[in-house]
Amino acid sequence: MPSIDAGRLIGMTIGLPKLDLEESFRVLRAAGFTAVEVFLGQLGPGIVDAPLSEAHAVAVAQAAREARLEVSTLNCIIGTLDAYHSTSARHRTAQFVAEALRWGAAMGAVRILLWDGELDDPQRLADAPDQLAECLQEAMAHSGLTHPPQIAIELHPNTFAFRHRLHEQTAERLQAIGAGICLDFCHAGVAFGPHFMDELSPQFLAAVTHLHYADTDGQSEQLHFPPGLGVLDLDAVVERLAGRGLPMAWDLFGWPSPRSAFHAGMAAYRAAVEKLRDQGHERSLP
Repeated sequence: MPSIDAGRLIGMTIGLPKLDLEESFRVLRAAGFTAVEVFLGQLGPGIVDAPLSEAHAVAVAQAAREARLEVSTLNCIIGTLDAYHSTSARHRTAQFVAEALRWGAAMGAVRILLWDGELDDPQRLADAPDQLAECLQEAMAHSGLTHPPQIAIELHPNTFAFRHRLHEQTAERLQAIGAGICLDFCHAGVAFGPHFMDELSPQFLAAVTHLHYADTDGQSEQLHFPPGLGVLDLDAVVERLAGRGLPMAWDLFGWPSPRSAFHAGMAAYRAAVEKLRDQGHERSLP
């Protein structure tokens, strides 16, 4: 079933890291976006280490509405996600995720975004997909929400699932608990090369629930290039996913001139979003 934010032009505040959220929303709306992925690190005051509350999230939602943006996603990829090294670490991570679910619900987010975390211990890797799923289940149970936001896990070249080729098992376990995968084209391109879609199975792609649109040079792990400035054939990537009703945010994290990139690439991004939504392109996964 298509996501309710499929077909939206989703900007990301993390691409404007030195702006407050209110100004980020204005910039994104002026560029033509209709929805927003909010970065958790921009919710608080920033100048001091102050705890976040659901009131922060409610205020963010109001600011987004005033800018005529819908909240798509709360990006919670900040700090360490450790579901693996001890039971106490898994419980602490579950508590953070439960809080994030409540923040996401308070701002009306469709989903929260997390990553799978770094892990290189060969004795722990085999159990990592199961432990991640157990941690997320614990968080959902402790959130106190009858209908919590969706959870999507964004895999990175340095986190365990892509780094150690456990992405298939991780996707299967996440799908079994009602969570999904965020496929970031930049991260996948760095992890697998420019033809990364050929390395991902139909089962893995079926678990994808959220996309990050970005090009890459294939080497710079955290630099999301605008379309056409890297090595990816983005049209071919989107064609493989067309018609599934997947939401896709435009990720420019790290790019030093995001406003210029919006101006130059909006037509290409808009066409990609339309192709993903267009049921006329619907097909079985390769």
